[in-house]
Amino acid sequence: MKRYKVILHADAETDISSAFEWGQRVWGEENARTWLRQLYRNLRERLASTPLRCPVAPESVELGISVRQLIDGRYRILFIVEKRTVTILHVKGAYDGYLRKHK
Repeated sequence: MKRYKVILHADAETDISSAFEWGQRVWGEENARTWLRQLYRNLRERLASTPLRCPVAPESVELGISVRQLIDGRYRILFIVEKRTVTILHVKGAYDGYLRKHK
């Protein structure tokens, strides 16, 4: 089976960090760490092996490139596939609206 290299764009790293901080406040430290481990496991397992099975995201139309999305629980992982590399652009989740309201 073809394997893909999975990398995180700086924006995705920021999204994950913000989600983790939100999770610590809402779920507690231990549950936030469990969520983070599960997220990284899912990203490695699913995107390294079958990223092209994920549907094209609605954002693709306005951006003019093929952005795909992986739904993981309450989170949307937006990414692009170039040759054998998957670049995760953003991780959008339940915390997004909360952060916008409380900045």
